[in-house]
Amino acid sequence: MAEARSAAESTVVELRYELGRSDWSDAFRARGKTRGIKGRLRGLLVPVLFAASVWLISDSASAAGCAFIGCLLGLVARTGFLATRHAKVGAAMGAWTVTVGDSDEAVCFTGAHMETRRGWQSLGGYVETAAGFVLLSPAPHLLVVHYLPKRALGRDDTERMRDILDRRLPRRAARPPQH
Repeated sequence: MAEARSAAESTVVELRYELGRSDWSDAFRARGKTRGIKGRLRGLLVPVLFAASVWLISDSASAAGCAFIGCLLGLVARTGFLATRHAKVGAAMGAWTVTVGDSDEAVCFTGAHMETRRGWQSLGGYVETAAGFVLLSPAPHLLVVHYLPKRALGRDDTERMRDILDRRLPRRAARPPQH
């Protein structure tokens, strides 16, 4: 048993990559799917309240409808805007080398000008998509901490990454992606 534990603790996966807009879009879409139906309905609360207030103030159903449609379009476009902003900020930082280990020091992010280490306790779970792994902050917020693209992994490394994450973090997706 001790040998199996020490072998598991010595499991390390290393990635080297740069994140682009499509990577961040994938991460934010995956995070959005973790909220469930209650979270998605709560997201519609702002456009509904805004449209109701416009209708009450202007006494015009068409103005309220336009306000509601505008808010919905803003919510849809928000993921794209966030992804673009994160990609621009990340481009200035250059390539990342990320080491994910099965030890207590879980993830080490190393860039040209910084190094960050995160323990497993500072992560709340992960979501696996067809293109990568999304590391999330603890509940109740489940914010995107980082995105680990599968393109930076070999087939065996992808399996090892999934095994490490399954041992250490809860999977937050409703269903695993199709491989």
